Amino acid sequence: MEQEVFDATSPVHSTAGHSGGAATAGVMFFPAKATVGAQDDIEIVFWNSTLPVEDSSDKTKALEDFYIYQAIDRFQEANPNVSIKMENLPGGPELFTKFPHRECRENGPCVMGLWSGTYLLALKEFIEPVGSYFPDDERALLTGWEAVNESFDPNAPADQLYGVPSGSDGVTAIFYNSALLEEAGVDPATQWVTNIDEFYATLDKIAATGITPLALEQNAIIWQILLYWIGQTVGGAAGINELASGVRNFSDPELVDIVTNWQRLADYTIPGAETMDGDVATQLFAEEQAAMTTGGAWTIDDGRAFFGEDFGMIGMPDYSADAPITGGGIGGPGAAFLVSNYCEHKKEAYDFVRFLMSPEELVTRAGAGEGQLINLKDFDATELYDDPLMVQQQEWALRPSTIFWPDNILPAELTTEIKAQSQLAWTGEIDAQTFMERIDAKRDELLEG
Repeated sequence: MEQEVFDATSPVHSTAGHSGGAATAGVMFFPAKATVGAQDDIEIVFWNSTLPVEDSSDKTKALEDFYIYQAIDRFQEANPNVSIKMENLPGGPELFTKFPHRECRENGPCVMGLWSGTYLLALKEFIEPVGSYFPDDERALLTGWEAVNESFDPNAPADQLYGVPSGSDGVTAIFYNSALLEEAGVDPATQWVTNIDEFYATLDKIAATGITPLALEQNAIIWQILLYWIGQTVGGAAGINELASGVRNFSDPELVDIVTNWQRLADYTIPGAETMDGDVATQLFAEEQAAMTTGGAWTIDDGRAFFGEDFGMIGMPDYSADAPITGGGIGGPGAAFLVSNYCEHKKEAYDFVRFLMSPEELVTRAGAGEGQLINLKDFDATELYDDPLMVQQQEWALRPSTIFWPDNILPAELTTEIKAQSQLAWTGEIDAQTFMERIDAKRDELLEG
């Protein structure tokens, strides 16, 4: 989209219409007034690629009606000597290459929203670590810190954190048409599965009615299903990082066994899943050519439009009830705020980030109706969302069983190799052992390089 610059000196916009805030009233985590003198006015450049400034359902919505514009106004009102100059940028790979350029370091952002994990960590030499800028008691209110440190450890010390997780993408799950499942005698709400054998028995019951059980697309089969089963078996994000670093191997027998069972899914899925785009799979599900599909919180609005009260959601099936992690899914904080180490006003930049991540602002953001899930602990999601599935997604997103996006943990070259080789494994052109040995070989090549 075209770059659009927000003039932070514009008049204060109305904040009417926002909900929430009462549960955390009186808690403020940013300076009530700036501590610099009037002669020391400060401008903070903010590159926004993660908070919405467009509404696909309402193209006429004014910019000042979006949460982030109203939040900036509130921050500036409380800090009159600090102005925020926001530039809205696309969030794709071009942003990763634009940020480190020398001209960017001379004229670029103090604060930026960026994909988390390896995408953010690749830029760590340009990032000011969280350190003492974000107090421990405030950090303790948030989840997702595993997404901004190299060990993917949720308890990493502040000086090893290269950003602040800025929300949650929810958790990947299975979405279903309850009318079709009822024909098969399947009621996920009361009798869902706990292991791979039960899952395939359920798929057999659905297939026996003549309905294809699943509509899947090329990313879902890998990152939402296969890597969840692998992730829960190796102990989550830290275990996936061990696979990436060579501490353990993809070709370990228990992981090869997972792939062998995963390959069986192709028989229960609309053909072509290995190359199918997400919108195609969604449309096939909407046309009732399959009883179920997978996705995250972003699936809910369309699903409700398709099926109304017949639209349901259930957790991703566990590979084994005895795995180190169960009852979870892939997801969590896919984006983070960073502060650049060349910023001349690091404290004020972090004050702005702290403001955006304060309980009041997170609750306000969630209640703004822009589809944003938040990473704030201990709040009542029922006060923020009308749809019970959104409430469920918000509650799931905060569980420790949520495994951080594997493709944000693994090196980009390795995720590309996994995707390419998994397509061959899915169609049976290579067996599970060969698939995983090829991933190990690519991993070792990258480590040697």
